[in-house]
Amino acid sequence: MTVGVQGERLRRAAMLALPGLLAGERLDFCLERSQLTGAERASLQWLLSGTLRESQHLQEILRRYLRAGRQDPQVLALLQLALFELRHGHRPSFAVVDDWVNASLLLHKPWAKGLVNAVLRRYLREEPETAAPDWAASHPDWLLQRLQQAYPQQWPAIVQANLQEPPLWLRVNPERVATTDYQQLLQEQGIAADTFPDLPDALQLPRSIPVRDLPGWEEGWVTVQDGAAQFAAELLAPQPGERILDACAAPGGKTAHLLARGARDLLALDRSAPRLARMEDALRRLRKQPRILHADAARPEEYWDGIPFDAILLDAPCSASGIVRRHPDILHRQPDLPTLTQEQAQLLEALWPLLRPGGRLLYCTCSVLPEENTEQTRSFLARHEDALPVADPRCRQRLPGEDGMDGFYYALIRKAGDPGR
Repeated sequence: MTVGVQGERLRRAAMLALPGLLAGERLDFCLERSQLTGAERASLQWLLSGTLRESQHLQEILRRYLRAGRQDPQVLALLQLALFELRHGHRPSFAVVDDWVNASLLLHKPWAKGLVNAVLRRYLREEPETAAPDWAASHPDWLLQRLQQAYPQQWPAIVQANLQEPPLWLRVNPERVATTDYQQLLQEQGIAADTFPDLPDALQLPRSIPVRDLPGWEEGWVTVQDGAAQFAAELLAPQPGERILDACAAPGGKTAHLLARGARDLLALDRSAPRLARMEDALRRLRKQPRILHADAARPEEYWDGIPFDAILLDAPCSASGIVRRHPDILHRQPDLPTLTQEQAQLLEALWPLLRPGGRLLYCTCSVLPEENTEQTRSFLARHEDALPVADPRCRQRLPGEDGMDGFYYALIRKAGDPGR
């Protein structure tokens, strides 16, 4: 998506947010804090996401242009944002330069106007070809080393995919409109959309558009959800009358998909009250109101009534290393992997007794790291003789960019024994 970056409020929000993002803040939180909505918020997300992806490259450009020594962090943020727009925006260069020069005043730093003007005009003279960044150098050492070890052949493609703007994946609500009918509605508006054979509710658009421009958005006909995430409901495949637990439910995309796929007796949990609030807002648009509890799935005594579940979805907390292209802020903070893998194991142990014999548990993460995925499930299966892996070609490690999707991992595990139903 190429958008305009117009308006003082938008530029001020971007300049104030970027230093914190580079220090490890979450992009979602910064977008919420900006209080921008609609096209302004979409422009802010495009600008911040792209700048975060190319931050190492942009900083290298600035090192060539600026004198050695300490530089004002807010002015450096301004310059990175301006360079990114010059490289990828569609507005005339003179307008971009003038707006970002004047943005110095928004920071109450009038002394920086000359510096900003000189740097941006030098860039336009010397580097108009917008050379591509070094993909590997844009990844932190902790992540690059793990990718190289786990994927000695695929890691170059993974890091390149991580720094590409992803396509827009939609999930059509089958209770409201057929996927092919919605595809036709988009075509009538000049919007191309492709189907995917293994995902009956999915449409892929080549680039993002403002969601409120989508037909039936406010009526809940469609929601944004990456294709890889849509496999959860397909694999768990809720059946009539089943009792289902969505153990780490917020922000609710998979919950909504399970409900659209026929789940009726569904309990959705999350330990984050703010994320649950956003989830409830999203479900209201889709006209869905499952049972929702603020609880820690690892502590069944807080929520379980003793009646076993037929199916459990565990979308476990993880490093999010498979969704870097959608959340490039991940590149700027290092997860505590030992704590995460311990938490994943604790969740599996806590939830397994809640599943009836013959029931199924779907373990998934948006990670590409083996210690969170294949090694985690292998260890769990070794500890539980009654845990049987379900052979399904969709249960595997999907890498970023594969079929235009995020990196995701799925393992479907059935509990041995007579279901007694």
